[in-house]
Order: sequence, then C-alpha cells, then structure tokens
Amino acid sequence: MMRIVVGLAAALALSACAVLSESQCRGTDWRALGARDGEHGSGPELLGEYARSCDAYGVRPAQTEYDAGRQAGLARYCSPRNGYLRGAIGDAYLGVCPKDVEPQFVAELLRGRLLRPPTPQLIPFFEAVDRDERALAAALTDEERARLRAGLMQNESWIRRLLNRSGTFTRK
Repeated sequence: MMRIVVGLAAALALSACAVLSESQCRGTDWRALGARDGEHGSGPELLGEYARSCDAYGVRPAQTEYDAGRQAGLARYCSPRNGYLRGAIGDAYLGVCPKDVEPQFVAELLRGRLLRPPTPQLIPFFEAVDRDERALAAALTDEERARLRAGLMQNESWIRRLLNRSGTFTRK
C-alpha cells in the first residue's frame, strides 16, 4: 500500500511542474505571475521551472519583474491572518516568508492547525507535513529545500484530495 501511495505522489509531483506554452512565455506579465505565485506561498524554484519551459521557445523570464511581484505577493501571503487560514485548511508551509514576519505567520499557522480534523486517513499526511516543515527549516542547501518543498506540496495535495473526497468524514 505504501508503495502505491509513494508512486502516486511521485506521479503527482511530475504532473505539477510549471509548464508554460509559447504564447504564455512570450506574453506573460512576469510581475503579475510572480505576485500570484507569492500569494500562493510558492517557493523560489518555480521561476526555474518557468525558465526551463520557456527556454524551448527562446524566451527568458524577466527575473527582476518576477521577483518584485513575488515579494509583493509574499507580503500578502505571510500575514498572520493568512497563516491562521492556511493552517486551518491543512496547507503546508514552504518556508517562504521573510524572517521578520515568519514568527507571527508560523504562530498563527500552528494555531489554525488546531482545527485540522483528526481523521485517520489524514493523520499520516499531517505528520509528514510537520516533519518535512521542520526539516525544511534546518535545510542547508537550495537543492535540499527544493526537494522538501516538492514533498510538502505532494502531501498538501493528498490532504486536499482526502478532505474533498466523499466519505472521508463520518458524523457521530
């Protein structure tokens, strides 16, 4: 059973790559895309995925514009209120908030997680998220952080699927 879960998680990670079409690469407002990614709490490696997609069309992302937009988006994402909401819905934290606001964001994220349902199907995924978030905070290399973020996104995806699946919860 665990092999099936790991295999499905790997397939999900591969399908979640940020692929842009030629028209998207050529016509993207990189600042707006960065803002959207920041508002979703995406890791910085996403720009590299866009670059790999657009390289096939001879297009290079406007990194300065993207980074400026992403920082603006992160300012919205990293609010304490959003931390609480993200925790309550079971989202993983990818370690993206600036260090000056991260403690308040994480405190509210943890407070929101008190609302997570104690459903048996979800517990292994919540435990994996908690473990990988601690490992991410201690990671020393960009490669290690990227690997951990990918795992966190996989577990978050499974949590959402199980939360939205009919029959996951039973009423008493």
